[in-house]
Amino acid sequence: MPIHHEDIPKGITEKLTGTIHNVDSMPEGGTSEVALLTTDAGKFVLKRSKRAPFDEWLKRESEVLKHLSETDLPVPQLIAFLEEPACSWALISFIEGETVRSALRRTTDREERRKVIRAFAEALRMVHQTPVPSALKQDHPWIDRMLEEAEDNLNRYETDGSPERLKQLKRERPEIPWECLIHGDCTVDNVMVKDGRLTGIIDWSGGTSGDPDYDIALAVREKPGIFGWPEDRDFFFEAYGKRISAEMFQYYAEGLYEFY
Repeated sequence: MPIHHEDIPKGITEKLTGTIHNVDSMPEGGTSEVALLTTDAGKFVLKRSKRAPFDEWLKRESEVLKHLSETDLPVPQLIAFLEEPACSWALISFIEGETVRSALRRTTDREERRKVIRAFAEALRMVHQTPVPSALKQDHPWIDRMLEEAEDNLNRYETDGSPERLKQLKRERPEIPWECLIHGDCTVDNVMVKDGRLTGIIDWSGGTSGDPDYDIALAVREKPGIFGWPEDRDFFFEAYGKRISAEMFQYYAEGLYEFY
């Protein structure tokens, strides 16, 4: 359901300067309703999540954005987060541009596609090279946390994964030599570009210390018209500076991700 002007709680509007002139619906992900607010002070993005686990994910994203504000990453600024009995709200700054998905679906020109894919790969490399903010570091290994959360999601919510698949993932649990800052859901929908240049990285509910191969696997998943050409994926790996194995891709993109 779209967000309307009258839906916006006082705890959010009081964080804005001046009048809200327009509340326009934006493409929604699977977890939140999203609106673009046009105000006297400029544009802002407002998210609303109404049910578990998405309300908790929005809260987590808000916390992650607070800590990432200490870094040089091009991420939105968190302006306000509000929990209500029926839903959670997050007000964040607006980032110009379009998603990598949109940019790649618009063109079949080889050089234009390469510019976008290069920006996508460089964005992910930038994330992985950024020191993990102390508040996002975890003592418990990331893969153990993910498998535990996958089991919880399987038991409590509808997922694409199955009990048999989860047992297999636990048996084949990979050894992860090192952890770094990861996005946790680095798909073509969560990196913004303009004229082939990176403008921002959004949707940070999965931001934590973890395995960079997980981010890479999700980044190069095939979508309609995207990463279906072999050279798309090859060029991404070249621009990022690393290739992951087919086994790691399958474990993460076609296995663990089914529970999220």
